[in-house]
Amino acid sequence: MTPIDLPSPKATILITDDDPTLRAIGAELLGGEGYRVLEAEDGDEALRLIGEEQVDLLILDMLMPNKDGLETIMELRRSGSAVRILAISSGGSMDIDTLLRSAMIFGADRIMSKPLPISSFATTIAEMLEIPAVQNSVFR
Repeated sequence: MTPIDLPSPKATILITDDDPTLRAIGAELLGGEGYRVLEAEDGDEALRLIGEEQVDLLILDMLMPNKDGLETIMELRRSGSAVRILAISSGGSMDIDTLLRSAMIFGADRIMSKPLPISSFATTIAEMLEIPAVQNSVFR
């Protein structure tokens, strides 16, 4: 029997959000596009996975328990990580524009507000994977 050559995934994407439904929907959508998808429920788990795996793009919620999105962005950029970061948020009790602007200042490559627009979500991911990650000088 000859082994079947399966195509390798386009890229590895880590979805980090404390909402398991959002992670499941994102994983289904992006997996259907041929991406390898990992999931984490907070920034601590995301940092652990990024340390263990080659992650090309991180989809990161800003408001989570334990380590939130801004802390995670700052830690990644301080360490010199070249992972691309898409910061997402519904704002919670905070002003969403201020929260997402802060994410950009500290090193997110792109931002999107929740609920995520499915029509442009996959396109945004594909565009992000074609360019290098932000090299933020705030932490250098």
